[in-house]
Amino acid sequence: MKTITLIVFSSLFAVCNASAQAPNDVQDFTSHGVHVILRSTNANQVIGSILGFEGGLAYGETDNATIANGTAALIAASGSDKFPKSAYRDSLARLSTTIAGSGNIYHITFTLRTIRPSFNSAWNIFADLLTHPHYDSLETDKLREQALKAIEGRESDPESYSAFLADSIWKGTSRLNRVSTEDEVNKLTISDLMQYRNSQFQRSRMVLVVVGDVSRKELESKLAALDALPQGSFAWPKIERIIPVTDQFKFVPKPADFPTTYVNMRASSASVEDQGWWAERIMLEILDRRLFDEVRTKRNLSYSPEAYATGNYTNFYTAVSLQSVLPDSASHVVFDELRKLQNTEVSPTDLRHAKEGRITTFYYVAQENLRQAQILFTDQVEAGDWRLFFKIVPETENVTAPQVQKAAKKYLHGLTFVLMGPDGKSTRDVYHFE
Repeated sequence: MKTITLIVFSSLFAVCNASAQAPNDVQDFTSHGVHVILRSTNANQVIGSILGFEGGLAYGETDNATIANGTAALIAASGSDKFPKSAYRDSLARLSTTIAGSGNIYHITFTLRTIRPSFNSAWNIFADLLTHPHYDSLETDKLREQALKAIEGRESDPESYSAFLADSIWKGTSRLNRVSTEDEVNKLTISDLMQYRNSQFQRSRMVLVVVGDVSRKELESKLAALDALPQGSFAWPKIERIIPVTDQFKFVPKPADFPTTYVNMRASSASVEDQGWWAERIMLEILDRRLFDEVRTKRNLSYSPEAYATGNYTNFYTAVSLQSVLPDSASHVVFDELRKLQNTEVSPTDLRHAKEGRITTFYYVAQENLRQAQILFTDQVEAGDWRLFFKIVPETENVTAPQVQKAAKKYLHGLTFVLMGPDGKSTRDVYHFE
């Protein structure tokens, strides 16, 4: 297994080190009104595909944060005209194929994972599901129950709930600061989901990414099955840029016998189009390692401190989190590490290790064909350039120590804090970092 992994890494590194341009096995074209990104590879028998329809709440087309995911999940569970639910599921199992649907405030996506011998049959099922979907009432009830349980359970996990609150504060009054509510889940009907599907399923909204042993000619012939969907005239407008709320503090009290305080910090972050994007990723790789060493290993103040950037489109933020019975002490160590990055250039050794860690982790995640397709899709719809996938090695290797320090100075300030824990274990005045 280790040998196979190293071979995969070596081939990926060779492609990316040769040039920041895309390799020859990737084609970008439009056929039957659908934007297609195809990476043809016969490295294995798996074919991974993701097809997305851009649109929704983020574009002012609905105020319901639940409807996109509800629509996609129901379609993927219900079958279609040619493949009613029972036959649909039997066929997928027989063909070693999976189809899944999900949605958010930006788009609806469907994934298809199959093997080369089953691709023709799997695509027929996939296409019929998209063009002639069913809306099963039993599946509707199941999905509604799951959605309600997820909403009701938000507060049950203090670690994830404190992160949820920190995210909400950071997003402020933006229309993008929306999550599902019990009321909108309960009010959604099958008719609502059908109407939403009909408004969104247009070829002008679509991006299809396929990774596997598939030729362009073969794929173009299969796209004819999607001609039944209207072309539409979606213009791909830009997503709103969030003006983050900074330098805030929120404390959520827990019972006195609650042992741990959960600390979530939020700061600014570069976005893909920003000059400091690559340097900031290396800066956070270094910070994450230092927090583990200084907070956990050396002082045993938290079992899992971490730092990372997350987000989508042009809206990213830096998250720093820890869990501690001594939150003030642990947070002071975090602040010391932030200041070190701002005031001192990182060593050549730290820089090299951070670069190696980021590249290795990225390509370990991207070994599977479906995961590659998902990354290419995300880079295309969120950043407008699927070629970012192939730039990570040269861009990361070009990062310098002064650039890392500059990124720390630019982004690690004005932190917002959410603490969840017992009274008396944390001091309000500690939680301020300019």
